[in-house]
Amino acid sequence: MKDEIRLIEDPASLKVGLEGTRSQILALLRVKEMAISQIAEALGKDQSTIYRHVKKLEESGFIEVVDERKQHHIPEKIYGRTANWFLLTPEPLGSKTPYALGMDWNEDRISSCLDILEEMGFVCDKKEEVVQRLNEILCSLESEVTRDMMDSLDENMNIDFFSLLHVKFLVELLKVEYEEELNREIKEIISEFQ
Repeated sequence: MKDEIRLIEDPASLKVGLEGTRSQILALLRVKEMAISQIAEALGKDQSTIYRHVKKLEESGFIEVVDERKQHHIPEKIYGRTANWFLLTPEPLGSKTPYALGMDWNEDRISSCLDILEEMGFVCDKKEEVVQRLNEILCSLESEVTRDMMDSLDENMNIDFFSLLHVKFLVELLKVEYEEELNREIKEIISEFQ
């Protein structure tokens, strides 16, 4: 039975799943289960190349044989994904920095976000100062909320990945609202925008 979400922590497996052709294969199998010949035709590649990629994906736990059919009296395996969503995390969830649901905030990423806000009409005169302050706040909040959520998740919980992200966002909003010091800091930062 296919999982809703499957966690991939192993660096070698991450590398397998992120490779270009394999990523395309996973995208195809998200739509429907397919045989190697169908995948090869859809991607415009020869079957031997697809076979090698499929085997790597199968060994790493991304896909599995779900059925078999006969094409011109020749048996052909049908492959499907082992999960609807793959949660790729370069850090084990038990580590001090769980990134599975998190975002690795840094000053460049925050600066890019502020550029988007500026394009939308939210201008900040003290951009460098705001970037540094936001970096400290967001890194701390991200780590805390992600860790708390991962501790709270029950492996039998039936929740999809995007719902998890929405819950995470709501928890962050609640923390900003109810933690006085954090609320004060965010309001100070907001006051820098025109």
